Amino acid sequence: MRTYETVLIWNSSLSEAELKAETGKVQQIVTDGDAELLGLDDWGRRQLAYPISKENEGVYHIVHWKGKTSVKDAIDKMLRINENCLRHLTLRQDRNTRMGSSNKPQAAQAGE
Repeated sequence: MRTYETVLIWNSSLSEAELKAETGKVQQIVTDGDAELLGLDDWGRRQLAYPISKENEGVYHIVHWKGKTSVKDAIDKMLRINENCLRHLTLRQDRNTRMGSSNKPQAAQAGE
């Protein structure tokens, strides 16, 4: 099994409960696909570099998980048809990369 990182940018107009539900759907796909959920990072609301679907802000979440390619395909399929997801990207992590605080943006580290 490989380790993956899925970056999600949600519509900024979603409430906290809706964000939790949408992220929960991704987590459910991971656990239903016999994959292991390694972690979830909430980067919060951020300004987008350019407008996406007439939105200037988005809410960023990063899901770290370990599983098969079929789980990645299921996540991509669900997110492509989800109107609340502005953008998503799933990356395979390098074997030498460690998950941890170094993955957080510099501004978030300074605030901790």
